[in-house]
Amino acid sequence: MHDLTIPRRTLLKGLGAAGAAASFGGLPSFAQATRPNLRVGINAEIASWDPHHQAGSIVGNRYYGLAFDQLVRKGLDGSLQPMLATSWTSEGTLWRFDLRDGVRFHDGSVMTADDVVFSFERLLFSEYESAIRPTFLPYIAAIRATGPLQVEIETPVVDPLLARRISTPFVAIMPRAAVEAAGYDAVQTAPIGAGPYKVEAWDVGSSVSFTAHEDYWMGTPPLSELTLSLIPENATRVAALQAGEIDLATTLPPDLIDQVDRTNDLKVDDVLLYNFMHIYFNTVEGVTANPDVRRALALGIDRQLIADALWGGRVSVMRDYYLPAEFGFDATREPFAFDPDAARAALAAAGYAGEELAFTPPATYYTNGRLVTDAINEMWQAIGVNVNYEPLELAQWAQRSFARENVATLQSFGTGGDPATGFIAEYLADNWIAQYYPASDEFKALASAAASSLDTDLRYRNYRAIADILDRDVPFTPLYQSVEFYGMRSDIAWTPHPNFFLDFRPDAFEIG
Repeated sequence: MHDLTIPRRTLLKGLGAAGAAASFGGLPSFAQATRPNLRVGINAEIASWDPHHQAGSIVGNRYYGLAFDQLVRKGLDGSLQPMLATSWTSEGTLWRFDLRDGVRFHDGSVMTADDVVFSFERLLFSEYESAIRPTFLPYIAAIRATGPLQVEIETPVVDPLLARRISTPFVAIMPRAAVEAAGYDAVQTAPIGAGPYKVEAWDVGSSVSFTAHEDYWMGTPPLSELTLSLIPENATRVAALQAGEIDLATTLPPDLIDQVDRTNDLKVDDVLLYNFMHIYFNTVEGVTANPDVRRALALGIDRQLIADALWGGRVSVMRDYYLPAEFGFDATREPFAFDPDAARAALAAAGYAGEELAFTPPATYYTNGRLVTDAINEMWQAIGVNVNYEPLELAQWAQRSFARENVATLQSFGTGGDPATGFIAEYLADNWIAQYYPASDEFKALASAAASSLDTDLRYRNYRAIADILDRDVPFTPLYQSVEFYGMRSDIAWTPHPNFFLDFRPDAFEIG
């Protein structure tokens, strides 16, 4: 397995913690013995506090990892690390996980193997609909307790990637007795997990407040209280940071980085993500059902101009369907081409006669997303496409996405370090994204064989064959590897995670 390595830069101004503490008046200084409170401004919020029944998302990674722990986690370098499981082994189709002793949930109960079995069965087999379920269901046939602190997971076929697949807060471990007593509806707004912080209040559309889980298995959380405030507008979020109304802001756009960096007692940090941005197309209906139209749209995007003009060269354009250092990546491929003349020729081959193309990206969800889609809209018009460009609010965009109502839109694909844990898994599982591109039997056979084989040569060949299919069919076109910028007080010592996690655990967030 090839793990990703994360290059990152840190913008520091050499300002001491004392100066930062003075600028925040009555707030407890991070240098004081009293644990501080932290106020975070965030660009989007979750729809529910039940990760077992939501769609996989960036915002879910941000929120759920604060209240929940899972068996295995990903480190900053992409390596798998023990969490609620202390060790794991596999033999054939059986995986055994030894569980951590003495883990307490937010309700005070102690975790047992039965809680882990309950959590997986709730995720996979509950009576309630779950958008995330297809991501895991094809890979888990059964789970059972084999001791008070041991579980065994059976996979349908040999799966060398199972531990990596479940290293996400969407596979949250919950206490059976408390969750069953509370009921499904209550858990949507009042989660019960084993994570470092407990949800105290959720003002939907405004903020969520947490207190420290004092019995957290890793040790005392570094924050006494934590507040996430929903501030969708970039300029408003930055203004709140500069005014001292929040201590940390997510999702800074590149054009505001210097403004934050020039502010006394603030700094900017960034992280290259396990994620890339792309435009996906509806291959089933509408004008993009024609592959030549999709090919024309892909050829009509100047990715390098977007990277240079809108990102200041801070992102790298994609040259493959896999990320650099991800298994299956081909470093010899040329970046995806920008060729307006070839784009116009493809439109002519398609018999395109000015039919409307509905381009409906999210307006504020992705860092710099609006400027990027503004530019793509102009590029497509320049090759002769009749674009109806309508950026949408997040809820409307999500609703359209799940209902297969988008024709072309902006989306991101994440990865766990192997294509079979990224977009390939989504198509193989017939998840919601697959309704836009029902994968062929050939695609599924190649993906299934790669996902279940221990032969690295076979797996690599299959991933390259899948790339050839994607080149032919153009169900989506990659743009650039994503990067995320955070503004924060200069006395915060924290390294952003490449999977978007707001990891404020004792081993990740240093005070002072």
